[in-house]
Amino acid sequence: MFDEVIDAGTFHAAAERVRAEPYGTTRCAQAEALLAAAERVGDTALVGHALVGTIVAYNYGGESPKSAVSMGRLLRLFDTEPASFDEGLTHYVFWYLKWVTSSLLSVPEVPLATIRRFLDDLERRYRTAGHSMRPVHKCRFYLYDHTGDKAGAAREFEAWLAADRDALTDCDACERREQGRWLTQQHDDERALEIFGPTLSGARSCAEEPQITLSDSLIPLVRLGRLDEARANHLRGYRMVRGRAGMHDIVGRHIEFCALTGNEGRGVEIVAEHRMWLSDGSGSAMDRLEFLGGVVVLLRRLVTLGRGDLPVAPLPGTDGTAAGVLAVLDREVAVLATRFDERNGSDFVGATLRERLDREPLAVSLPLGVRSALTAAPATRIAATPPPAVPLDELLADARALDAVGHPRAHLVWEQYARAVEDRGVQPPDRAVAELALSRALVLLSRGETGAATSGFRAAAEAFDRADLPGKAAVARSRAIVAALHPDTPRIPGPATAPDLDAVTDDVTGLVEAGRATDEDLATVLTVRAAARMRMLTSSAPEDPDAGPESGDDAHAARRTAEVEVDRLAEAAERLALPARQADAAEARAHFALLDGDHAAAIRHLRSVVDLCHAAGRPWQAVQPGRVLGSLLLHQGDWAGAELAYLAVHDAARDSMDSPEDYAEVLVGLANSTAPTRPDSARDYAVRAAHEFDRLGDRAGAAYARRGLAELLHNAGRAADAVAVLEESLPDIAEFLGQEAAWLARRRLAAGLTVLGDGFEAADVLAALARDTARDGAPETHAEIAAEAALALARTGRGDAADRAFAAAVEAMRPLDRPGTVIRLLRAAGWNLVENRVPAPGAGTDVGTYTGTAAVDRGLAYFAEAAALLDAATADGPDLDRALERADTEAEWTEALWTAGRNDAALALADRAVARLEITLPRFQDRYTAIVTIAARIEHADLDMPALAIARIDAALAICRMAKADTATAKLTRLRDHFTS
Repeated sequence: MFDEVIDAGTFHAAAERVRAEPYGTTRCAQAEALLAAAERVGDTALVGHALVGTIVAYNYGGESPKSAVSMGRLLRLFDTEPASFDEGLTHYVFWYLKWVTSSLLSVPEVPLATIRRFLDDLERRYRTAGHSMRPVHKCRFYLYDHTGDKAGAAREFEAWLAADRDALTDCDACERREQGRWLTQQHDDERALEIFGPTLSGARSCAEEPQITLSDSLIPLVRLGRLDEARANHLRGYRMVRGRAGMHDIVGRHIEFCALTGNEGRGVEIVAEHRMWLSDGSGSAMDRLEFLGGVVVLLRRLVTLGRGDLPVAPLPGTDGTAAGVLAVLDREVAVLATRFDERNGSDFVGATLRERLDREPLAVSLPLGVRSALTAAPATRIAATPPPAVPLDELLADARALDAVGHPRAHLVWEQYARAVEDRGVQPPDRAVAELALSRALVLLSRGETGAATSGFRAAAEAFDRADLPGKAAVARSRAIVAALHPDTPRIPGPATAPDLDAVTDDVTGLVEAGRATDEDLATVLTVRAAARMRMLTSSAPEDPDAGPESGDDAHAARRTAEVEVDRLAEAAERLALPARQADAAEARAHFALLDGDHAAAIRHLRSVVDLCHAAGRPWQAVQPGRVLGSLLLHQGDWAGAELAYLAVHDAARDSMDSPEDYAEVLVGLANSTAPTRPDSARDYAVRAAHEFDRLGDRAGAAYARRGLAELLHNAGRAADAVAVLEESLPDIAEFLGQEAAWLARRRLAAGLTVLGDGFEAADVLAALARDTARDGAPETHAEIAAEAALALARTGRGDAADRAFAAAVEAMRPLDRPGTVIRLLRAAGWNLVENRVPAPGAGTDVGTYTGTAAVDRGLAYFAEAAALLDAATADGPDLDRALERADTEAEWTEALWTAGRNDAALALADRAVARLEITLPRFQDRYTAIVTIAARIEHADLDMPALAIARIDAALAICRMAKADTATAKLTRLRDHFTS
């Protein structure tokens, strides 16, 4: 390898290629091979540079213990052949000496005496060379801190901060990181985060930052209750270190954060992504201890939660479960800590590890916005067997109390009661038998088991008769009659249904008058009647095509009959002051309004439903109508009203045990309703919604919530968070929300990556998306994405790929009657070939490299084609402002000709363009100024004809002053002054 290295030039070219490699095993091997090549050349300076290259590769590539050997060799060369070390290489010697000195602490096999000798040598060399002692104090601080000498650490910490900064001082971001870590150890979280602030905000950065400080900030932020910042820093930071060599300890901190914030599922996923690290001991012992320590925190948490059987990652000697892996890693981290403590002569590393492993969770649940649940959360159930101390009469009273208000958990308590009766060998009273039968029949009906439900209702009616409760029996018989009307079994009652229900209604009315039934019994029967008629309106027709819904009534008559039943229920419920039944009637009327498309009436009735449910002490009954109400208000753009609607049912949905999915949907509604006015609140709701869907195992719902969350994050300028959410959500978005949604999410991902400066990755995302939409997408969608891909490829300097992409984008755009877009694409394609220069969004001009005569000719031809399209255009349109595009095209074409060295053609085009633009001033004064400036520069510098250039500027100034083009006048005046100074 590197056989071509024969002198300094070839060495430095090879070194540049090595530096372009990502850190890791490959780069370490290449750095070693380059060192061998330098030794073969026999140039001491080149060997020195190669040794520095190995130190850097080892440090960032997970092989830092090797750096001490390279440093030793470098120092021997420096001491024996100082003349071979120029100023730059000498600086490297001192710079990396402090690195290696501090890194020795991470290798327990290196005795403290050796490390102290390195420190003394570091101080001697720095003093002799006249450098600041700041790095020396910092390295001594590391030693005291590592060994648990807090007094010594505090002393060196203060000396470190007091010493002057100079060229050998670590960058401000790195120094702030170490200062903040020390303050965090002292539990001074506020000051630590203040120190971290400039790095977290992006004001300070380097090769190691902000990714390390992002991880260091997590625990302090959670301890201070700044959960949104903690969430954001995890999403942003983990993405920056995932899978990166030399970042084992940082990944471990992210795993620990997940374990301590109720995101054990997320932690398991991170461990799975880094499963090879579990058995890879090639890095430093301290980095391994830090990584495995975070993993052990997670595994202990899983075992505590009763999830020791959860598969985590394959590890030799284990079954791969949390408990199995924990047994091995628990021993390994203890051994690692012991090795350091034995070397250090203290128990500080072990004590610190034990404190870390014993730390209690910092937050019960901190939703992150990405998948974090272990599994779908099982629904909570009341214990089947009650404690023996609970008397049966208390259980019975509880069941009846919940029944009386229609509580969705009433059936669970009835089952508790039934099990208790069975266990104690007691014969329940007839009324209790009837009530239990009715409860079980209602559960069967809710499951769509109408045959069993009908039998259950009949059995309940017979038991109520035996208990001498004829009103309750009548209710049970009414339910039996219409049991087949359950929504999951769309069957219409036959002609006998109406008279059967009439008979039951007459019976219960008479019983109420006789005092043998309650008002609630009558209202329940009326509710059942209304429900039957409502069901007839929304179900399919009878099997007999000649039979009408009721006695040959047409659809209008059936609707009127249903309305009469609802009116009868409403009148009785109001007269009897039964708000829960009034709510039933109002909900039916809202349904009528929705069938008619009368949203205003539906909203009015649904608001009444919610209010009545709360008045009746049945907030759970308001959840579904409240959700519909919120949806209608969202559709009308009433964000505030929608938010109030969802808030009105939020608590009931949260506490629901029968329909936990309602809570997630309510959170989605709140996110949608607050997004236009309070995006911060919307993001919080979207994060919580995704978390709830995860708990339920609803991947489709979670994908929907995360897609909205990513949009909110992007719009808030939190591109790193948005990208992290989208990268992890794209597979589910594609699977559950469809192709179009996935394409939109990929475009948003590319936009976020561009904002983050990951232009190459963004271009790759768009190029792949362009290929997919070419195959399956609508023409306009494909054309737009193809254009974005071409521009992105050009911005990354990939001229050939961009040229092909521009050609495809232009051809895709031509049939869409968007000539303005085609013209702009042709100009961009021209720049790609002339100079591979495409302006980045919101940035200045990024000049690439010249691409050769043939490519330049083709690039200039694109400008000519754009001009020809303008010549052919006969009118403006939605996509085309001819005057604007003409001005832009001629200004850019003139500049492209000048850039390509075609000065004569540039001057000729400039003269034509200026003549055209003069009559438009001051509208296009910026383009006018640009063209005049280019022409004047050609004449002044390239042709060495300054008089012509000044004359051109003077003529342009006269025209600008007449046209009151003040901006152009000012710019051209400055240009003239520059030429004449």
